[in-house]
Amino acid sequence: LLRENWIHKGPSFTTVHLLEGNYGLSRQADVLTKNADKLEFTTTITGSPKTTEWNFSGQFNVRTQFAPGYAKGDTSGIPISSFGAPIYGQFSLGLGNNSFEHWQVFISPVAGKSTTVLDQVLRDKGAFGVDTGATWRLEAGAKITLNYSKQFTDVFSITAKSDIFYNYSEHWSATDFSLDVIALYKIKEAFSMNAQLQLLRDIDQIDAWQRRSVLGVGLAYTIK
Repeated sequence: LLRENWIHKGPSFTTVHLLEGNYGLSRQADVLTKNADKLEFTTTITGSPKTTEWNFSGQFNVRTQFAPGYAKGDTSGIPISSFGAPIYGQFSLGLGNNSFEHWQVFISPVAGKSTTVLDQVLRDKGAFGVDTGATWRLEAGAKITLNYSKQFTDVFSITAKSDIFYNYSEHWSATDFSLDVIALYKIKEAFSMNAQLQLLRDIDQIDAWQRRSVLGVGLAYTIK
């Protein structure tokens, strides 16, 4: 897991960037299987508080993966996903609030979500919600993003990000949801223990809740 979170509060705008690369392998039933794969970039620009706490805001997000993925227990070698299949892109306009001490809030009633599938075999299967044979799909809806960051002590901190996207043409039960929580405990200098919890629901992938938890040791540092 490689994660970079950058927040800049200027006189006119507050900018929040998040860049994350996530890849993992596990051995199950004597088969080496990919169990995590994500490359994601998000940037949110919000007017800095002056006379009001809520200000005009815009957000851009793009998400894809590194390597081919296969169904659990599959031995055919036919991937169910690959690099560029899918690519999710979102652009949203709305209101943001950065006046809270530990929270950044973004609410958008005007949000677009695109799904692009570059792999021909997966396009022919109509994977990830695109029409059979189509390269991409566009959805219009509303979006909410919540970012949380708090340094509880000199050695312990928590960061979290949650995204909710509702497609106006779908039933509310088809709403996309994702949550990513990371807790860091500094062992010595830049070394830290980290615990990560991920929750995801996107019925265009699978009509089920997906959960993943990881405990590891790595490098973490803060620049002010």
